[in-house]
Amino acid sequence: MPYFINTFRVPKPGHFTAVARGVEQSLGATGWSGSISVPIAPRMPANGSLAIIGTVAGFETADDVDAIVDGLFPDNMAGLAARDPLASMCDHFNWTTSRIISPAINPVDGFVPKIIGRTTLVAKPGAAAALLDLLLEWREELDMPAKPIVSVPLGGLAGSIRVSTITESLQAYEDFGAQIAADPRSQKLAELVTGPPLRGVGRISFNHQP
Repeated sequence: MPYFINTFRVPKPGHFTAVARGVEQSLGATGWSGSISVPIAPRMPANGSLAIIGTVAGFETADDVDAIVDGLFPDNMAGLAARDPLASMCDHFNWTTSRIISPAINPVDGFVPKIIGRTTLVAKPGAAAALLDLLLEWREELDMPAKPIVSVPLGGLAGSIRVSTITESLQAYEDFGAQIAADPRSQKLAELVTGPPLRGVGRISFNHQP
């Protein structure tokens, strides 16, 4: 089953551009596909500064994730040490690994990713399987150039499910939101989760496909 890794960096004041450029170089050096986004509508804007989110993708198995993480430790942790200068320009740095549940995104020809919305849902106890089934069924019926990615973070709150939606414009993302709100399945969704979804919207600033 496929996996991806997200990195989260909150630059110190005056270091946003330098960190963004450093993340681009770091991602490109991995040899894997991925992207970088900067927030235009953060999840909790009053509780922190702008975070640069990197995505390293293309891992087909958990062994692939093992391999990239294992590569950080040889030679006295040289791989980790190489990231220290970038981390020193940040107030916060972390990463998370997620397992992709939905089929491949397969966008239409000519699709240019620009906006990414990440929505986190937390299933009620015992309702995670039903929530996943609902999201996957709903996803298949959506009319859009690139269908959302449904994934499960390996860490964090048990029952957490993330839906990542990539569009070519902010208006297209708004249209997607209107499509979801008008669907009667929204009521069933509300019955399966513990509270309101948590959403962040970002602008894709770098897209790497080796």
